[in-house]
Amino acid sequence: MFDRFGNPLWDLIGLIDAIVFAFQPPRPRRINPRDAWFYRAEWQRAERDTEDDLRAGRYEDFADVDSLIAVLKQNDPTSRMDQADRVATALRRFRRQR
Repeated sequence: MFDRFGNPLWDLIGLIDAIVFAFQPPRPRRINPRDAWFYRAEWQRAERDTEDDLRAGRYEDFADVDSLIAVLKQNDPTSRMDQADRVATALRRFRRQR
């Protein structure tokens, strides 16, 4: 039949193992507790919305980090400016390292 092992009995056992494995239900996936936020319903909904926006072309390209930060500051007047500046600095450093 298979003649993989040279012994028909072992080939039959291998075939049975393959069939049993194929019909087993998938094991539940263990999620690292530190990554659990990603699998929450509200985050998954936001991921789907983001994918829809990308497919529909509802996004904006920026020439540099400063342009991005300026738009973020303009669109969210309640945001903490110092935090946005720290993000911009980190992005600039990361870009220089590449």
